[in-house]
Amino acid sequence: MIRRPNHHEIKLLPQIENEADRRYARVGLGRVVAMPPASLASLEAGRREGRLWVAVSGSNQPVGFALMKFPGGTAWLDQLSVLDRWQRRGLGTTLIDCTATAARALGFDALHLSTYRDVSWNAPFYARRGFEEVPRGDWPHAFRLQFMAENGHGHPPWRRTVMRRSFGGDA
Repeated sequence: MIRRPNHHEIKLLPQIENEADRRYARVGLGRVVAMPPASLASLEAGRREGRLWVAVSGSNQPVGFALMKFPGGTAWLDQLSVLDRWQRRGLGTTLIDCTATAARALGFDALHLSTYRDVSWNAPFYARRGFEEVPRGDWPHAFRLQFMAENGHGHPPWRRTVMRRSFGGDA
């Protein structure tokens, strides 16, 4: 089930992100594990502003989350994390769909994100969910700034891309 998080659950989300990120070490991206997770302030702002969703277990405990931001006036899936043992159950897809539906309701024509091109649960996963790579020459200034900020955290730029899910008849 996907729902809005409660205030007391915000402190759990960085732990979920950190645990979910451990799998990057298995594909030669141990630096991702060392990166700081989404800040409590950013997550709390997302909760208050209706830009944060949690996937919960049968006992109503958060096991994943999605956070949307608006850099440069675009809808951006800033973070998607689901605990390993809860993956392959459709939670990530449902979190993406919730985010896309919210972005569309706010008047956006697409949802964007940045991700790794060559990691199976990144670009290939998003491509199967309607995202397409945005050629670097088409990136607006806000995307370039976002990309530079991510590079500053240690993401290798040659392995990264920006993707877009345009809204046609479906979000």
